[in-house]
Amino acid sequence: MTSFSRGLGPRLLLLVRQQASRECAATQARLVLRARFSSSPRRLQQNAAKTASKPRPAQNAPVKSTHTPAVNSAATRATFRPSSYAEQLALKGRTLLYEAPSHLWYRIGCFSSGVFCISYTVYQYWSIYLSPPDGLSWWVPHAFGIICVFMAGMGGYFIMGAGRIVRSIEAVPTASIAKLATKTPVQSPIMIEVATSRMAPFLRSKKTLLQPDEVQLPFRMYGVFGMLNHDAAAQRPLSMIERVRAERAAREARILARKHAMDHILTSPFRDAAKAFGGVWAGIVRSFNREGFAKVKLGSQLYKLDVMGGWALDSGRAIDRLLPVRPNALKD
Repeated sequence: MTSFSRGLGPRLLLLVRQQASRECAATQARLVLRARFSSSPRRLQQNAAKTASKPRPAQNAPVKSTHTPAVNSAATRATFRPSSYAEQLALKGRTLLYEAPSHLWYRIGCFSSGVFCISYTVYQYWSIYLSPPDGLSWWVPHAFGIICVFMAGMGGYFIMGAGRIVRSIEAVPTASIAKLATKTPVQSPIMIEVATSRMAPFLRSKKTLLQPDEVQLPFRMYGVFGMLNHDAAAQRPLSMIERVRAERAAREARILARKHAMDHILTSPFRDAAKAFGGVWAGIVRSFNREGFAKVKLGSQLYKLDVMGGWALDSGRAIDRLLPVRPNALKD
């Protein structure tokens, strides 16, 4: 009692009052939450009633597609796939099939030899046959007459050899040639354009359009250009390793040739001169014996095709697939 009388009693009463006020505040908070949750179902029911009373817009029926299904791309490509090698080249445009090498020294040899023979013929005919010197035997002018005829023939042989050489052969699509549009529709998808050198110098090549059947070859070009170019890739496809080895060998050969030229630099002018004069000599010799020229028939005329050099598409196999090979065509 003495402790209570000293002030402990008022303190206990103060603690009891604070605890009671805290409990009242917690109770009020729980009541507010209950009121909120109790009112939420009513609001949900009201919202549901409002949405039910509103008319819903009618849904559009799915529109049927009028687009026809696309045809299979593979089938479409198969429809337009070219059925022959000529049609494949026609789709690509102009295609070079053959290109001849340079015939500069060959033509120079032909013209120089021909001019010499004709000049000799004119001089001897005028000085010996027409006006023979005094005291000359009677048979000498007649002998020189025969010599002049022979030399004139040789001059014509040399000069005629400078012309009728095939410079290039191209495959031209028939659709790109306007002047053939009025002709019969049944024809080859490509035409063969052949450029030939004229007999007179300094003139442009003559170009002629022919059907593939009008160009007649004496033999297959692959048998010549395949051996000439040593085209191993044309015989069988090379693997990646073989191609790398071939490129490496070619690179090493160029390095060795360069090293040899630098080590023997004093003799390099003579080597270059030997190559130059070798080409000149080979051209002059060919003007006499016509070595390395094959006769081809273009329409009804004969021309010369150089098979000792030049370039042919796919080592000549493209020409073999397009043009007919008739060994007996030149005998007709």
